[in-house]
Amino acid sequence: MILATEFQSSLGTEFPSCVKLMGRSQVTQGFWMGLPTPFCRSFMPKEETTFVLEDENGEKCEVKYIAYKNGISAGWKSFVVAHDLTEGDVLVFHLIDAFKFKVYIIKASESNEVDGALSLLNLEAQNDENPPVTPSPKPKKRKHPKTLSLTMVKEKHKKSTPLLVKAIEILEHSGTNKEDIGSEVPEPSTTPFQDLKSFEHFRIKINGQCINSELSEEVKLGYYKLCIHKKQFLHDGVHKNLYHKLVAGMIGETVNIAKEIKNCKLMISKEELEAWDNTLKSFEILGMKVGFLRDKIRTLVRLVFESEFGVDLKRYVEAKKNEKLVEDEIIKVKAKLLELKIKAKGLLGCLKDKVEKYMIEFQDEVDVPW
Repeated sequence: MILATEFQSSLGTEFPSCVKLMGRSQVTQGFWMGLPTPFCRSFMPKEETTFVLEDENGEKCEVKYIAYKNGISAGWKSFVVAHDLTEGDVLVFHLIDAFKFKVYIIKASESNEVDGALSLLNLEAQNDENPPVTPSPKPKKRKHPKTLSLTMVKEKHKKSTPLLVKAIEILEHSGTNKEDIGSEVPEPSTTPFQDLKSFEHFRIKINGQCINSELSEEVKLGYYKLCIHKKQFLHDGVHKNLYHKLVAGMIGETVNIAKEIKNCKLMISKEELEAWDNTLKSFEILGMKVGFLRDKIRTLVRLVFESEFGVDLKRYVEAKKNEKLVEDEIIKVKAKLLELKIKAKGLLGCLKDKVEKYMIEFQDEVDVPW
């Protein structure tokens, strides 16, 4: 997820984009691709529309966007099968035209911890070798590997700093945690939180650099409210060598997940909740103070799926499914009854005409003189 966020930040701001972690409901069951609600409200059409998904190789697939559900349905299964998508893969949707997404696919790494640490390795090397450069926003010219193996990272970073060497060793032995990724002390925000008086004075600084311009007003306001709620800057713990665009991406996705949590309904899938938690776990490894959001997700999981309430909810869902089956069967029976009535009426009409004809003939015979 971190690699995807890093890549998303490199796409620039000319065209909007969003990141989605693939869960079971997207790639194996149901094949429903829900997009972030704030993204849909800001950039997607308000009615059902046909969209084109174009992968990195230029292959295209038509899908149906369902506006009132904020997601992609018809055609999505074909895209999943064609690209062999699996649970844990991450997709970056880049809206390069009114009805066209450029889709970048990042295959699942062995674990979310590895994903976060690999991202840190890439960012360290980028900071050591060159200053950040925003690549051209033209999607067809962009090259991005679908997978990133540990071997590739080692080859790329033969001249790594001691911090990178240590991170690679940690990855090889598993058990990565945020204390092991770097031993340097994070640099706190220059403005003490207690001195923050209002949203107008809210400045998000990374290594002394204000990154407010990297975030929309909606995201900044959402992040401000989260910080006010926790009475601290949630990014104060991030490693000081992290690329500022990556931190901006983490902040944006944190705000988005917080909104999704607040807007989620009782029928939400366990896979979606786990996907949010996995994303936040990666951010937490890199120093973001998002533990309170993870606690909320765990509470929702326990409430909906692991308690007596969850058992009753499951029974209710099954009952609703059965009710729908019964309603569908009733509709079929009504249609069959109507069909039989029409046939019976037609037969009756045909026989009536014949009987009336016979009655006339009979009466004529009766009326014949002796």
